[in-house]
Amino acid sequence: MPSSTLQQLLAYDELLSARFADLAEDGLPRAAAWLLARTGDSLFWLAISGILIWQKSSLGWTLLMTVALTAALTGIAKGVFRRQRPVEKWAIATDKYAFPSGHAARAGAVAVALSFAYPSWTVFWLLWAILVALARVALSRHYLSDVIAGLCFGILVSLLLQLIVF
Repeated sequence: MPSSTLQQLLAYDELLSARFADLAEDGLPRAAAWLLARTGDSLFWLAISGILIWQKSSLGWTLLMTVALTAALTGIAKGVFRRQRPVEKWAIATDKYAFPSGHAARAGAVAVALSFAYPSWTVFWLLWAILVALARVALSRHYLSDVIAGLCFGILVSLLLQLIVF
């Protein structure tokens, strides 16, 4: 793909992402996006994993391995791509790079793991993962391409884990 075409795609991605973020600029939509995004946090899923492990549920180990591996691989990918985040004035970041989105990757991976454990809830888990990803764009923490790549990456990691380990 020629450099100018890539630059045009990235510019369009930034424009669409900014328009989407404008929908949750203030008030209740922003608070809802923030709360939804928190359900994709590593600490949230590590706590749930710990509770499930304490209850002797094998799902706890599955979630722990899924979250840990997804986080490690996403961190490596961010170091390779080094795409800067959109400018956002209220953010506190645990890392400075945006691509791929760690929250979206984690949500996609967790959604797959939970879908294997509770198949009748698959549509719910996947919808939740998409909403977590979109919340990150609404909060101006990522571009749409970051979260799409993150979701795909997390789903792939989790599927491979399910096939190889579990």
